[in-house]
Amino acid sequence: MSTTPLVTALNSLKQYIWHPCPLEACKTTGQIKRFIHVSTDEVYGETEEDAVVGNHEASQLLPTNPYSATKAGAEMLVMAYGRSYGLPVITTRGNNVYGPNQFPEKLIPKFILLAMKGKTLPIHGDGSNVRSYLYCEDVAEAFEVILHKAPRNNAPAQKSSLKFLIYGRTGWIGGLLGKICDKQGIPYEYGRGRLQERSQLLADIQTVKPTHVFNAAGVTGRPNVDWCETHKPETIRTNVVGTLTLADVCREHGLLVINYATGCIFEFDDAHPLGSGIGFKEEDTPNFTGSFYSKTKAMVEELLKEYDNVCTLRVRMPISSDLSNPRNFITKISRYNKVVNIPNSMTILDELLPISVEMAKRNCRGIWNFTNPGVVSHNEILEMYKKYIDPSFNWVNFTLEEQAKVIVAPRSNNELDASKLKREFPEMLSIKDSLIKYVFEPNKKTSA
Repeated sequence: MSTTPLVTALNSLKQYIWHPCPLEACKTTGQIKRFIHVSTDEVYGETEEDAVVGNHEASQLLPTNPYSATKAGAEMLVMAYGRSYGLPVITTRGNNVYGPNQFPEKLIPKFILLAMKGKTLPIHGDGSNVRSYLYCEDVAEAFEVILHKAPRNNAPAQKSSLKFLIYGRTGWIGGLLGKICDKQGIPYEYGRGRLQERSQLLADIQTVKPTHVFNAAGVTGRPNVDWCETHKPETIRTNVVGTLTLADVCREHGLLVINYATGCIFEFDDAHPLGSGIGFKEEDTPNFTGSFYSKTKAMVEELLKEYDNVCTLRVRMPISSDLSNPRNFITKISRYNKVVNIPNSMTILDELLPISVEMAKRNCRGIWNFTNPGVVSHNEILEMYKKYIDPSFNWVNFTLEEQAKVIVAPRSNNELDASKLKREFPEMLSIKDSLIKYVFEPNKKTSA
């Protein structure tokens, strides 16, 4: 019977996907110490030209051709055998290899041969595309290291490879981080030292020996940021001096700091008008100086740019499923006598705090707008509250001018562009969808 290319391809699929013999053999013998699966970086797909962070082991697999799709599928099988049967698997994703005796049709030998003959070198596109390469002897040495030293999927060391040091134990976000670590089985300890006391921070690091540090400590004021207007030295001590001291100490020890900052350092302007959908990007200069709290946050964010070990997350009007927490934005506005009605970017902690933990694992750095995509207004939130929680709930609006008469410092209103975070975590929900899924559906008390 004649064999067509399609039949040949299907037979290959049967052999390598439907009947994974090497994996089955290793599972059956139970004597294999390491199963190394050699994959490819093509499983990541194309890297965006403006990507700030390169592909890492936890990046989403987005193969763009049949070859890379089969390699991604093979990775899934290897991972499944590791998880289901405890097989000691290791997967490597190498990029383009070059060296002596390489096939002449490959890029580097092809260009060398053409150049030696004085012929034109074929350039695809405009010539600006870049690729990563590995020399063949380096690849061989890398496999030697991986064979003998790489942690396996079931290695005990990997279970405790992370340990977090969290500052902000008594705070809202700090407490939630501890619960996330408990749920994910990540060892952690809360910092005992005051941020502005360098010796105390050093003692914490020496005692805890963390792999990552999370800073959820800071002064926001009680009951609100108006407190900062009359307690400026205290605000500076923690928000500026303390944060910078922590970043500096961690830099000396090679530690990444996930710093929960604020996006309340912007306000709508001519370039970012209200209702335009044009949000402030990470590289934009803060333009809101209405409150002393925001001034200190903008100041420390600018200074932290000089620290390459800091990941700054701009949180805005945080919301969680705990509607009893007085720091929850929904809880706040549901208790106000009157509220303004302005669309804003906001942060759903139930969805985004686990993402911040993943960002630590991915070694993300720099500034990130840490909000769900899109905006939502005060009235839209309260309408959801009325629909899902309390049908009898009512509220009264007032203007910004009227609000100014009952507060000490103006409040920030803005939209942050969350596209950078969305590219890194494509599964992240829009603000309104996230509100429903993580906040209102779990608290639903009506038949809506």
